[in-house]
Amino acid sequence: LGWLRMQWFVFTWTAAFTFPNYVPRPWHTCDEHRLRNHPQCQSLPENVEKEIPPEKLADAWRRDEKAQELTQVLKGCSLYLVGCGPRKFAIGRLLARRLHQYRFYDVPALMCSTYQSIQGAEERISMVQLCEAEPLEDVAQLSRAVMGQVQQYARSVITVWDGAVSPSDFAVMQQGIVVRIDEDTDPMWSAVPVETLDKWKAGHQGSDVALQPRDGAHLDDVVYQLVQDILAFIEKNPARSVEWRATAEDALSKSQPPPA
Repeated sequence: LGWLRMQWFVFTWTAAFTFPNYVPRPWHTCDEHRLRNHPQCQSLPENVEKEIPPEKLADAWRRDEKAQELTQVLKGCSLYLVGCGPRKFAIGRLLARRLHQYRFYDVPALMCSTYQSIQGAEERISMVQLCEAEPLEDVAQLSRAVMGQVQQYARSVITVWDGAVSPSDFAVMQQGIVVRIDEDTDPMWSAVPVETLDKWKAGHQGSDVALQPRDGAHLDDVVYQLVQDILAFIEKNPARSVEWRATAEDALSKSQPPPA
């Protein structure tokens, strides 16, 4: 869009103050963090354990162990969730909570807040409103600008704008692991031409891992299956693992403060 090209320095200035020094808090409260890491909370009280069916307790520990295993194997590598459905945001948020020290970034939400700031709008702007106000080509440019900011952070789960399917978009995402969530198209895209949606969905086929949540499946079950699928992908692609681990470790070293 003309406004983005002419006022590119405005966004650059805004992003420079918005992202580089921003280290988001985990998606749990400080009290939860203290309790989770308190020595007395590493095991459940005896009376509570007795009230939980053994199979449920074993399943909970198994899920936690798998999440810890994936965290260790990833070594800081980021995960990018793509797709045209609505559940990828909830899946990404919960996945970030399961992975130790991982943060969650909602790129479409950041795009909307950035556009709102540039426009000087008082009310929040939705993705539908953004796409109605600007050509999709310019929305894609805004997406790439935001992605360029968040991709520098290691240990991140990032949900991507649905239309981010260009070679340059995948060049950024393939520094990590790209996960496609296959589900029905979000109703909010009803005004987008079918040809455009088909192009987006075809672009998503370049993902590393694909997951199709079962109808009615609980969110925690979906995330557990995704954790296992990502572990399986890493095991089957050791060469790819070496590449993105090196990239992730480099990004991780740069994102950490220098030693005192």
